[in-house]
Amino acid sequence: MSITFQDIYTSHEVADWMKKSFQGFELDSRKVKPGQIFIALTSLSQPKKTAQFAQKALDQGALAVISETELEVSPNLVVADVRYLMGQWQKQYLQATQPVQAARILAVTGTNGKTTISRLVAEFIMLQGKACAVMGTTGNGILPNLEASSHTTLDALQLQNALHGYAQAGAEFASIEASSHGLEQGRLNGCDIEIAGYSNLSRDHLDYHGTLQAYAEAKSGLFRFESLKVAVINIDDEHAQIMLDAAKNNPAQPKILTYSTKQKADYQVQDIQYSISGATFKLETASAEYMVNSPLLGHFNIENLVASLIMVEQAGFDLESLIATVPQLKGAPGRMQVLRDGERLFVVDYAHTPDALTQVLVTLKRHVSQNLWAVFGCGGDRDRGKRPLMTQAALEGSDIAVLTSDNPRTEDPAQIFADMKNSIDFSGKIYHEIHDRREAIKFAVKQAQAGDIVVIAGKGHENYQEIDGVRHWFDDVVEVQAAIDGQHCNTDTAYSAH
Repeated sequence: MSITFQDIYTSHEVADWMKKSFQGFELDSRKVKPGQIFIALTSLSQPKKTAQFAQKALDQGALAVISETELEVSPNLVVADVRYLMGQWQKQYLQATQPVQAARILAVTGTNGKTTISRLVAEFIMLQGKACAVMGTTGNGILPNLEASSHTTLDALQLQNALHGYAQAGAEFASIEASSHGLEQGRLNGCDIEIAGYSNLSRDHLDYHGTLQAYAEAKSGLFRFESLKVAVINIDDEHAQIMLDAAKNNPAQPKILTYSTKQKADYQVQDIQYSISGATFKLETASAEYMVNSPLLGHFNIENLVASLIMVEQAGFDLESLIATVPQLKGAPGRMQVLRDGERLFVVDYAHTPDALTQVLVTLKRHVSQNLWAVFGCGGDRDRGKRPLMTQAALEGSDIAVLTSDNPRTEDPAQIFADMKNSIDFSGKIYHEIHDRREAIKFAVKQAQAGDIVVIAGKGHENYQEIDGVRHWFDDVVEVQAAIDGQHCNTDTAYSAH
């Protein structure tokens, strides 16, 4: 039976379509099945091929095509804002055909910290005996069973499919990373986000957003969801006011809670004590004070921990009971992940922005007794302006810096290294330039002495290195451990020391 487009044209809903042979939506023409509606988003890289993709979908049995612009295919309905509506449509379709109690959604945004916060939220909830899905950079699934994710925030259809599947599998909660791309592109539209958190904002993704202001505005979109009940915001961050304003102007009038390690807030951290095994601190609320003993390294992990505690408490859990489970937390892989070798400490972290690298080095300075090393690179085909800023952060924050490769992607590595050194004054600094990342890690492991801490930054959880557009297996954690174990003995690669 042919589909009636009047339903979507007048109301942007899919309820009436259920009476027909409708089988949901699909964005990939290669995956279209008979009975599905193909949503033909205009391809940014291949705009002229959009119509070809649409026709292919129809040839494979699609009932129709919905596109952002008119295409020379039939049947075709143009809905200019389809990318912002399709998540809600898919959710309606799934609930109409396979009703399930939806998972309650907690989401976090920010340049740094959102992966750790989302993971800690899920860990806290699981430690309270409830099933929680987690979705973000380090994987998607119900803890502890995660699968690799293609994006921090999936496209709207994949996201709704995943959330529905997790609910069917018994997840009562879902902890989601909300990226700036995902928010601006409407990928989370259709999600009834109940609790939202904000960590911080620093220079990143300007190749996409253009300006820091535009980047911040994209992040603030998380606090405009009309399903929002609670907003949890780090008021120590200089961009916090943008998030506060978004929450205050939200028609849903969510409860707004703040946290801080520096000033008066709803949740205030005091009396921090650092050690090689983590940190302890006092958490003050309006009604009580709590001592928290955390196994996580770093000042920013105190902030991440507090954000996750508040978010989970606001989901209906007892704060004192949550704090009692803090020593059991693991955190996200590749986020301040520690490998110990006698009196030497190796830390693998995803820090790939100047601010993130600075924060990692500043926080570890509190722990190191000898030299602090920074092994880092810069990604290709990305913001070139932050490359010298990364080098400056490494030189200022560490005792010994090692400039190496990250993911050059399709860019000439020589250009990346030139940008990393552009206008940098290396006088009085100890640094090495080792282009092969594996050799750079081996060198740092070989040279590090007792009392040293070596930070391997930039890739974190990633298990690949992308060179010339091809992903080669590479895992910093594995490489560090292999170097420690003496499993690699090839010393042919040359390096220049300064």
